[in-house]
Amino acid sequence: MSTELYKAIKTLKGENLDQEDKEELLRFFVVTKSSVVRNQIAFILSDAKFNKAIPTIIDKIKEKELSNNNGSLVYALENLDVKEYFIEFVKMICELEYEPRYQAYEIVNKVHREISGEIKDEALAILQEKRMLLKITSDDKGPDSSLIFVEQTIELLNRK
Repeated sequence: MSTELYKAIKTLKGENLDQEDKEELLRFFVVTKSSVVRNQIAFILSDAKFNKAIPTIIDKIKEKELSNNNGSLVYALENLDVKEYFIEFVKMICELEYEPRYQAYEIVNKVHREISGEIKDEALAILQEKRMLLKITSDDKGPDSSLIFVEQTIELLNRK
């Protein structure tokens, strides 16, 4: 079923959807068990610039059951107006696996110049705390480690 459903959903074009269609897709996004269908819906909502989907997609990214299958969802957010959710992306850099962490870093890199000093200070506090914790507890200090991403994000946010 999900293969045929995926094929059908893949034919949808974001620019052809009206508000009601987008709302219905978002409801289906929440309940589907199929990761390929869920990811495709996220991409369609992204293409449609449906910013109302941002908090729902972020909630789905945070679900423990999806921890190994959420990179595409983070990527789908890249085309949306996510500045209001900046801290959420900083937390993703601190908490998620490599692929979604990388995508979250790309989003932070893209929007950080538009973020207020107050929000950047909050983000830096989160990052500094995570950095200290990782230095103490993490064995992985390689080029793709959480620690390196956290340090790169601190450096990025401290640039003038």
